[in-house]
Amino acid sequence: MAVFLANVGVNASHAARSPLFDDGTFELLPIPEPRPWRRPMLRLRDLPRLHIHAPRSWRDIAVHLDPDLTSATPTYGDNCRRAGRAFSLRRAQAGDLIVFLARLQPHNRPAGFHLVGCLEVKDALQDVVRDPGPGWWDANAHVRRARATTRWDAFWVFKGGRATHLFDHAVPFTRRETEITFGTITRWPAHRTELQTIGSYTRAVRRLDGAGEEWLRTISLS
Repeated sequence: MAVFLANVGVNASHAARSPLFDDGTFELLPIPEPRPWRRPMLRLRDLPRLHIHAPRSWRDIAVHLDPDLTSATPTYGDNCRRAGRAFSLRRAQAGDLIVFLARLQPHNRPAGFHLVGCLEVKDALQDVVRDPGPGWWDANAHVRRARATTRWDAFWVFKGGRATHLFDHAVPFTRRETEITFGTITRWPAHRTELQTIGSYTRAVRRLDGAGEEWLRTISLS
């Protein structure tokens, strides 16, 4: 079984931040959609636990809630055929694990990367170029956006199995964890911050094996 590492949620380029609280709990804010809101897309104000952590100007914009790990049918989607960052997910099979990494912002401290949840692949809807009709994928952000815009761009949607969950507490992902995950081949240029270097290593979804796979699976399923 393989493990994939995917970087999700708002990042340094966005006006909103995903908060990390003193007790290690967190909220994961979704990125904004590139197009205006239309049903059945979600607005940030449709997510009452999340909108209080974003600027008021965000409350009526359409957001891309992906991954969605807490719904009755958890899902994660990506453009595995069209977006280079997601090509590796075309190899995902039932039983594989997608572990999610996010940039979290503590109060009065610098932001950092943390592991925030995982999805155990149970099923996949592949290369979606037309409306597949009703099904377990209905609430996924890619399906919502495509139904709102009629633009079906060959995205994939993964259905989560029983091991899928949002972590109760964020797991720090610093230089130490990066080297455990990717091995000693990692390089840390002096002209870049640790956060920037980790961001560059995790910009694309990575398929991991060996010690990195074992460590991520242990962290996610313990």
